[in-house]
Amino acid sequence: MTFENNLHKLCLIYGNQQLLVEETVDSIIKDRLKGRQHEWALERFNLHELLKTTGDSGRQNVEDLLISCETLPMLTDRKVIRIDNFELVKKSRNNSEKNNQHLLYETVERIIKNPPESIWFVFTSTATREQDFSNPLFQSIKKTGLIKKFTVYENATPFNWVIQRGDTKGLPLSADAARLLIDIVGSDLMDLDHELEKLSLYLSGEKITEEMIKEHIRGHKHFSVFRMTEALSRKELLPALEILDQQLQVTPREHVRLFSLIIMQFRRLLTIHSMLDQFYKESEIINKISLPAFLSKQVLAQARNFTSVELQNIYSELAELDLRIKFQGSLAPLILQDLFQRICSGQFQKKAG
Repeated sequence: MTFENNLHKLCLIYGNQQLLVEETVDSIIKDRLKGRQHEWALERFNLHELLKTTGDSGRQNVEDLLISCETLPMLTDRKVIRIDNFELVKKSRNNSEKNNQHLLYETVERIIKNPPESIWFVFTSTATREQDFSNPLFQSIKKTGLIKKFTVYENATPFNWVIQRGDTKGLPLSADAARLLIDIVGSDLMDLDHELEKLSLYLSGEKITEEMIKEHIRGHKHFSVFRMTEALSRKELLPALEILDQQLQVTPREHVRLFSLIIMQFRRLLTIHSMLDQFYKESEIINKISLPAFLSKQVLAQARNFTSVELQNIYSELAELDLRIKFQGSLAPLILQDLFQRICSGQFQKKAG
């Protein structure tokens, strides 16, 4: 990932795939500071901290950024200034006041219009949409600089990336093993890279099986959720409630994520049951649902714990509960507990009247 032939003075790297953002930013900085000591040639500012109105007296402020942008590099011929949380650079609503927001916007606007000859700028953000930025600033960077976006969506599956990354770490992953890893860990590349790194410490060079993956990533934060959806699909109320309680105690604000995983599981069960009703062979179903063989057999067995009508009723109920889960967070634990109890007791088996 190099940019030696295109060293833009202004770079904006953004998105919610933190690993790719960081790797790209590191590569850009490395290219621009080739052969130079980063200690003297790299400065970094966090706009969230700069815009705070209270805090430690020793923290950076907007004036520090302004001074840095106007100061020639010392002990080196060039420097890079990295500015994080770029989405916070917005025009102040009251431009007549010389507040921090106004001063920051003026400073960044001046940088973008006429960057100093010996200073390069790298802006980063966790924002996922172009609309999250100041449009005039974004368009100005787009005209003369480099913009790269790394965003993952709910339906994105970094299948090829996992296999390629595994190869670089000495982990030959089969298609089934890669899908299982994504199914348990999720689609965030930072999480996946961390788990691949751990696996490489124990299993480098070995042929990785699904059982090996399940054995070695038990400590991952998503693994319990994986077990929770399994228990719920088997109508095992107690373990499902225990894991739900554990998850909400550790991460009380992640009820929306938990609910989305439950929806995903029952959507999968409904799809499988629909194919069973159409007399698809098990081998055909396994090929169509794109899950590891080991996991596919489990999900097939779980689907048979429900009738087609039951799964349709559950899925309809999940759709009804969606807004309540999102906007009544304080009630989410009770809503989910009640849902689990009704699923496991078979209350959705009859057609809705």
